[in-house]
Amino acid sequence: MSIFQGLLFLLLGAGLLRVDYRALRSGSLPCGPNGFKGRLAFSKSEQPVRFWMMFVLYGAGGLWLLAFALRLLAGQTAPLPLR
Repeated sequence: MSIFQGLLFLLLGAGLLRVDYRALRSGSLPCGPNGFKGRLAFSKSEQPVRFWMMFVLYGAGGLWLLAFALRLLAGQTAPLPLR
């Protein structure tokens, strides 16, 4: 179970960091659905404070997931319970 969880968290953490990296190039950071208006995205030029807050949040989450996944795969942390 720890191998499966480690690989899953590794993919999720790398995905979050990839979204962060792509946001630097495009200038827009997706943040999920916005009801019937489509998706919510913060633009670096129009909403810089929200953009950088979400950028830091995505980056911190991605790094935490990567570190947790590496600890799981190395056997230093117990896997999460299934219940």
